[in-house]
Amino acid sequence: MTDTAQRSRTTARRGSYLAGALLDLTLLVLINVSPGWTAVPVLTSAAADVVVAVDIALAVALVVNLLCLAHPRQPLTAVGDVVSTTAGLVAVARVLQVFPFTFADSTTDWATITRLTLVSIIVVVSIALLVQLVVLVRVLVLGPKRG
Repeated sequence: MTDTAQRSRTTARRGSYLAGALLDLTLLVLINVSPGWTAVPVLTSAAADVVVAVDIALAVALVVNLLCLAHPRQPLTAVGDVVSTTAGLVAVARVLQVFPFTFADSTTDWATITRLTLVSIIVVVSIALLVQLVVLVRVLVLGPKRG
């Protein structure tokens, strides 16, 4: 790979880490400051039981994105992917466990649709986590991928 192509890939990766960090920060502010999770009409008071898990997952992802933005090296990004995906998986599982939603006044069975969506997300994120674990083991055993 040429130096120009390598710099272009690094710049693109850094852009994605910056975008991810900005999204994580924005979601943390929207959930906890303004308008706050209580402004969402479909959430019940039970959502208070999942906000901490969601906040932790977003905070972990924010830190990982900022670290990877500063040092986009494969060992760090591989560990960061595993850590942030695990935190996200825990948060989604907690949301499914508590299920802090109410869908009154609707002819559509939004509760079932939401449960199936959450289960689908858990399955997909679990597969992604397995792939990320394989990448991490490969990086730790074989070293970072070159060019």
